[in-house]
Amino acid sequence: MRSSRAVAVAVACLVSIALAACDRLADRQVEQALTRTRTDLLKSPDLHVVLCGTGTPLPDPARAGACTAVIAGGEFILVDVGPGSWETVDLANLPTAGLSAILMTHFHSDHIGDLGEAVTQSWIAGRTKPLDVYGPPGVAQVVEGFERAYAFDAAARVTHHRESHMPAAAGRAIAHEVSMPDGDGGALVFDRNGLRVTMFRVDHAPVAPAVGYRFDFAGRAVVVSGDTRRSPNIVAHSRGADILVHEAMQPKLIHQASAVARRLGRDRLADMAEDIVTYHTSVADAVAVATEAGVPHLVLTHLVPGPSNAIARRLFLDGATFDGTLTLGTDGMEFVLPPK
Repeated sequence: MRSSRAVAVAVACLVSIALAACDRLADRQVEQALTRTRTDLLKSPDLHVVLCGTGTPLPDPARAGACTAVIAGGEFILVDVGPGSWETVDLANLPTAGLSAILMTHFHSDHIGDLGEAVTQSWIAGRTKPLDVYGPPGVAQVVEGFERAYAFDAAARVTHHRESHMPAAAGRAIAHEVSMPDGDGGALVFDRNGLRVTMFRVDHAPVAPAVGYRFDFAGRAVVVSGDTRRSPNIVAHSRGADILVHEAMQPKLIHQASAVARRLGRDRLADMAEDIVTYHTSVADAVAVATEAGVPHLVLTHLVPGPSNAIARRLFLDGATFDGTLTLGTDGMEFVLPPK
């Protein structure tokens, strides 16, 4: 009997120890989750670029919709917010409560789909003032539409968590329509905390307006092309830049996919695939743009079709060479430019 009691006591002790260990592990996991955000990026003297969405409307489990983060001078900016991109932003541990602006390049769904999530989730994370959303004419209508769609959600959160924790004003986005520059010129979006942001036209016809953005900070510069076919204006605004983040497609693979669709009697899909080639930039042309502009680092994003393995990456690049650094972008990839 004593032996049985001793065993029972020993088992109870082991269970207690195990439960205590589980509690400590759970505490550590919660602590890690609550402290993982890289708030130091907002104090960094460097210019940071993070790819938060390198995909397209084509389904790809490894790539979110178009989104590029730029962090400099305490400003945290997202260029486009395609579907799924906010999750990538959060998983990259970027300082979500410090989101200060979103810049729209155009209004295709794969570039605006997560606008509501970006506004709402950054508010939940602790953003305390309305979020500025900049873009060409039309951005006000887009922002208004998302605000109406999320109105019930926003009201419920204020009621549930109280105004002190979820100030209603901070749950809003404020649209700023930037007048399109004449011809090939640039339009100043804002200049604050040492970060100068310029908008310029690109050629995504028949989609209009369509723009790209240039970021200048501490002697460094980054250009994000947005969606475009090969455009001399990107060359002009990329001169002197350190990094060009440019969309890219591989026409050979698209033509091949179109041919297969047509063979299967899917003429509608075949025609739409061919349309892609008419208003996007091939890998070869993106390389030509960067070469002409004298940019030392070309980062390819918005990849059509998105390469998923080494063979696909090789087919996508199709032997492209660049007299500089050529990077095939993936979600979560980060680049750091120290001041000059």
